[in-house]
Amino acid sequence: MGLEWKYLQYDQLVQALNSYATEYPHLTKLYSVGKSFEGRELWVLELTNYSTGGAEDKPGVYIDGNHHAGEVAGSAVCLYTIDYVLNNHGADPKITYLLDTSVFYVLPRVSPDGAEFYLTTPYMLRSSVRPYPLPPDEEGLLPEDIDGDGNILQMRINDENGEWKVSAGDPRLMVRRAPDDREGQFYRVYTEGHIVNFNGYDVKPARPKWGLDFNRNYPGNWKPEVQQQGAGPYPFSEPETRAVGDFFLSHPNIAVALSYHTSGGIILRPRCAGADKTIASTDLAAMKAIGERGKELTGYPTWSIFESFTVNPNRPSAGSFIDFSFDNLGIVCFATELWDMAGRADLPKRTLKQLVELTDAEREADSLKLLKWNDEVLSGKGFVPWTAFDHPQLGAVEIGGWLPKTVQQNPPTELLQDECHKNMLFSLALAATVPRLSITKVRVEPLSTDTYRVVVGVENTGFLPTSGSEAAIRAQVARPVEVELIGAHILQGPAEHKLGHLPGRSSHGGFNTTKKVEWLIKAQSGSIITVCARAPRAGNASTAITL
Repeated sequence: MGLEWKYLQYDQLVQALNSYATEYPHLTKLYSVGKSFEGRELWVLELTNYSTGGAEDKPGVYIDGNHHAGEVAGSAVCLYTIDYVLNNHGADPKITYLLDTSVFYVLPRVSPDGAEFYLTTPYMLRSSVRPYPLPPDEEGLLPEDIDGDGNILQMRINDENGEWKVSAGDPRLMVRRAPDDREGQFYRVYTEGHIVNFNGYDVKPARPKWGLDFNRNYPGNWKPEVQQQGAGPYPFSEPETRAVGDFFLSHPNIAVALSYHTSGGIILRPRCAGADKTIASTDLAAMKAIGERGKELTGYPTWSIFESFTVNPNRPSAGSFIDFSFDNLGIVCFATELWDMAGRADLPKRTLKQLVELTDAEREADSLKLLKWNDEVLSGKGFVPWTAFDHPQLGAVEIGGWLPKTVQQNPPTELLQDECHKNMLFSLALAATVPRLSITKVRVEPLSTDTYRVVVGVENTGFLPTSGSEAAIRAQVARPVEVELIGAHILQGPAEHKLGHLPGRSSHGGFNTTKKVEWLIKAQSGSIITVCARAPRAGNASTAITL
């Protein structure tokens, strides 16, 4: 479609989705699954080859972006994936197979209100524009674009008792003052903004105005605000998360899910609230194998959220989309933290706990490498030089720092397409793992002029089991494989065989992926019978047999 790869506002995003639906009516359907707090439609683009069957009869692949307002690179990856898949159907055998045999449900922007506010103002916010948890009327420093340059950066103020000083390695970099530093120029460093009810002395941060976090508002291990910041008053309290939940519950064919976030360059997997030892061994092995493929394609490692992305194991993240998908619904799912600014500067990959425990000297060394990368790759434009400004309350300050939106939180636009492409490849690799039913080894044995023994094999040709996971079986949320014969009088055998679930290549070394089914039937010679197999997460398969 020739889409320009940049960060799209809501109307531009909707226009792009409508263009795809218009240009590819045989491969797409566009529909709203709900409305946001401010009334914006939450658009899902459904992608499948309808000539090979309806969407509900195929295993589903769910992809979303922008759970968090500022993580607009997630929407870009969703659009890039749509664009690439549609433009390459019929030309690329892998993509053709995926669209012919499965269905993609793509929700590019879970937080349209927050993203619109983020893209059209200098402000940063977590998810929704709905004020939460309390009206923002406290005293303190509120972020504001004081100098009118379109960004909310940092302010530094000369103060002999300040905690910060200029790095000897680069005058742009502020580093912590050593405990015994007595000589030199020292600073206080604040977020750029104005102070509500300033008394001339105290500067403290005001309570955030927009504290809701959609990724803490799902029922998976949900905790109230006092235990989990951003949780909302109750699970699914927000129309956006409720729409996602309703969509999942009304689409039992969804077998895998992928949610795009920023930043860090990490593919995250279940669980948030528990260690790997709490996951069934078959599920853990499958997710690790998929994660290794993700690393090959993106360069990003795959980490357990609980074990590598949690600072305090006694206070793990609660109410996440991943725990809702995996724990509640048994869906194998991942969340990619797009954009690895540190990796671009050749910094080592560190867990959150390792980052928290860095020494001041290590932080300075890392920051100097980041500034060097900024100068060499971005020609220095990622960091705004410190510039003198007369603050209406604080007097002489300097304003500067990293661009928070299009360097720290999201890739610069010139690097966006590369980020989109490699992560789109992982989206397709995940889609290729879904379970798929097939009817094989058909055998018809005439026993008399109108009596036959019919024997077929029902096979799962996919990587994942027909349940999607062992977690789904334990939660009793995935319907088993059912097989029926149509077009003959059945003399022996049930009209509908219930086979339970079939493992995929991820389980038991690929053994027992096929089950034998047979009937004794009465029908006329030359008549046609049909054997149908179905399981929501593995799709439908059928074969016509002439007697």
